[in-house]
Amino acid sequence: MTEFFLTYLEYLPDWGPRLVDGALVTARLSLVGFVLALGLGALLVAMQCSGAALLAVAANAYVQFVRTVPLLALLLALYFALPPLGLTLSGYWAGALGLGLHGSAYVAEILRGGLTAIHRGQRESALAVGLSPLQVFVHVVFPQALRIMLPPLLNTYVALLKDSSLCALIATDELMLAARAISSESFLPLHIFLLVGLFYFGIAFPLSMLSRLLERRLNRGRRVLGVA
Repeated sequence: MTEFFLTYLEYLPDWGPRLVDGALVTARLSLVGFVLALGLGALLVAMQCSGAALLAVAANAYVQFVRTVPLLALLLALYFALPPLGLTLSGYWAGALGLGLHGSAYVAEILRGGLTAIHRGQRESALAVGLSPLQVFVHVVFPQALRIMLPPLLNTYVALLKDSSLCALIATDELMLAARAISSESFLPLHIFLLVGLFYFGIAFPLSMLSRLLERRLNRGRRVLGVA
């Protein structure tokens, strides 16, 4: 057991910087994917709530389709199927786009669920006192819906962060690809992937705890206000 940990002392000066660089790429990749997911998810909800039947059907079909397609299949399609069509993406941008498209379906459901959780009577009361529909959304609906949406949105980011490891299969220089390269050089896969697991844990666990804390605090506030 002592020899196992002594191996880290021997190789960590070489492994550490490479793994840290990969972890930074993973963090940026997942963040860009999440921002794309937020934008696309908001657009999908706008289509669903637009009142136009065709737009609503298209948005619902997209959500159902993306939720049934494995993320790996989507990543491989973006990386390998687009070049013959004249569009070539780097591994990083194919990964970011794939994460964004995949996450947008889940984000759309979270946003839609948060908005529909607000009782329509509050909208009608706000309109009755003279607020415009935009003012009703900005000052009445959205602040309450945000309290509902924040914890699951944070969980979605954590899920995208972990799923970004699949981007190693399309030559994205993120944490998992760096780990595979080091493992093939050192022939110490157990040491490497144990360390990588600790990297992911160190990034994802605090965010998961933050999500739980937010959920408890926001739910307690809703009960006090009589919203729940």
